[in-house]
Amino acid sequence: MTATTSIDYQVFMTDGSSAVSVKGAQADPDTACQFLEKGGVIFFPETPFKFSESDKAFLLSQKQKDADYHKNIAYRPKEDRVTGFGAQTNEEAEELRRIMADFHSQTTRFLQNFLAPYARHWKIDYASFRPIEEKGRKMRLRARNDLLHVDSFPTRPIYGDRILRTFININPTDDRIWNTSETFEKLLETFQGSVKVPGNLDKVAPSGTSPLKSMAKMLGLKANGSSPYDSWMLHFHNFLKENSEFQETCRKDNWQFPPNSSWIVFTDMVSHAVLSGQYALEQTIIVDKQDLVLPEKAPINILKRMYNRV
Repeated sequence: MTATTSIDYQVFMTDGSSAVSVKGAQADPDTACQFLEKGGVIFFPETPFKFSESDKAFLLSQKQKDADYHKNIAYRPKEDRVTGFGAQTNEEAEELRRIMADFHSQTTRFLQNFLAPYARHWKIDYASFRPIEEKGRKMRLRARNDLLHVDSFPTRPIYGDRILRTFININPTDDRIWNTSETFEKLLETFQGSVKVPGNLDKVAPSGTSPLKSMAKMLGLKANGSSPYDSWMLHFHNFLKENSEFQETCRKDNWQFPPNSSWIVFTDMVSHAVLSGQYALEQTIIVDKQDLVLPEKAPINILKRMYNRV
């Protein structure tokens, strides 16, 4: 696979303003970062990431293991291994690992140029393959993808850094359908009086294993850790999914991502829901808050302003 770094793209603005088209010759990394941090979705009608037909066919044949436990098939780059898959042989497992590692490497190389300011201190998180049809998928309410939400990690605190995700629809025939609604900033303005007040947002968990994590491990459970920011964001994620009035009455914009298209979005800023679609690849990167082009748009800084934590 090879990636292109000078490329045309469109920006879908989730605040209700008009879409923006950017030609490769006019593009620069700071502009792309600004679009994303304001709540835009950068869209590539033709993905810059290329697969061989055999690799794509192999992915389309893969099954997810224990779908009630594993939300997706995940590639963990630090360990160079894949979890959540149902491959029947060691050869199939190795082939899946190779393809996922290749996808991970390619997206990382592309973003190092396309979003260069973020590459200084970013942390490369999991890549995932999502082989299950989202429409009608049976999941517990807080795990459902078809309800509008902003992302938060229940097990990996990020302390105010940002969740950047890059997607590819590798479905050969069907669009992947999203709804988006207001940005985090607008949502917090609306629900500020309905959600708990955050604690010390700059607090960082001590090094080592916390008592909460130790107890959770003993019980076979997952724990968030002790970051007030991450705990608050997880609470807000759950609040939005559980708020039936919001889900039913909020403004919704519908986006259709065709086969072989890609898109990039800060999923902790843009409220989003996946209504339908099968066979998507995704790479998560944690962007350090010190490298943001518009730091005032970071959820942690929005929270500080609105709750007088500055």
